[in-house]
Amino acid sequence: MTKKYTAKDLIRVRYANDPTADTFFQWEGSVLAFVPGEAPKTIFKCVGMNVSKARIENDKLLIAGRELTYYLDPKTGEKLKTWDNPWTGEKKLPVIHIANDPVQMPLPAAIPLEVRHNPSGGTSAILSEIPLFYPNPLYTEDHKFDVYDANRMYEAGELFTFKCTTEDLDQAETLDRVDVNWSRISKFAPFMKMGGKQGYLVYHCTGYKLPQGSTAEDLYPFLAKEICSLQNYAHAPEYDPQAKSVSSWTYFRDHFDRYQNEPEATWPF
Repeated sequence: MTKKYTAKDLIRVRYANDPTADTFFQWEGSVLAFVPGEAPKTIFKCVGMNVSKARIENDKLLIAGRELTYYLDPKTGEKLKTWDNPWTGEKKLPVIHIANDPVQMPLPAAIPLEVRHNPSGGTSAILSEIPLFYPNPLYTEDHKFDVYDANRMYEAGELFTFKCTTEDLDQAETLDRVDVNWSRISKFAPFMKMGGKQGYLVYHCTGYKLPQGSTAEDLYPFLAKEICSLQNYAHAPEYDPQAKSVSSWTYFRDHFDRYQNEPEATWPF
């Protein structure tokens, strides 16, 4: 009989059995731009982290976290402060790095996990595919944000594969050894000012879970240093049913005045 995996197994893989424990993941990769009629190109490297915790309550899997992803120069690997747009010719556009606080999800605890096994390698892969389609936070009747994203609807996809040994997956304890592959497909980031341009971005990243008991100081040195001035990201928040999740699009909207009026501002803050 094929074993069925549940939200409790996802907690052990992605989070921790202890609902109060902070679980860190970190990743690095590339961001590719696809424009119709043109060869795809890598326009950024990126590096990021997530700190989260989860619990099951009233048949719901309650997830709360915070995450950062930085856009890096594809050649030097340095954090970008500004970016020159090769399609529009605009120079020194301020780069708004991803700073989502909080990221929350209430999911039905009864949803079965999609798990694929590799018998010869002794590994298992847990898949999570999240299609996103909802009213664009930057769409307004006065077309205020059209040069950043003129679409009525926000369309994206978050695709995760968590990989571990099958032996670890079939134990009862929290897993420490977990790799992650993360791909994201979305419209151009708002700071790129590609609102009227056809095309999309693909984020292609690999990373891993930090062992239980790790802190923000154990992240990549670049991330650990950034979090010294962004202390919220050292810990996961408590799940708050009244709080709304933050995305790159809502963050840009909510801090638009700063973006417009302080071209030398540091992001995130």
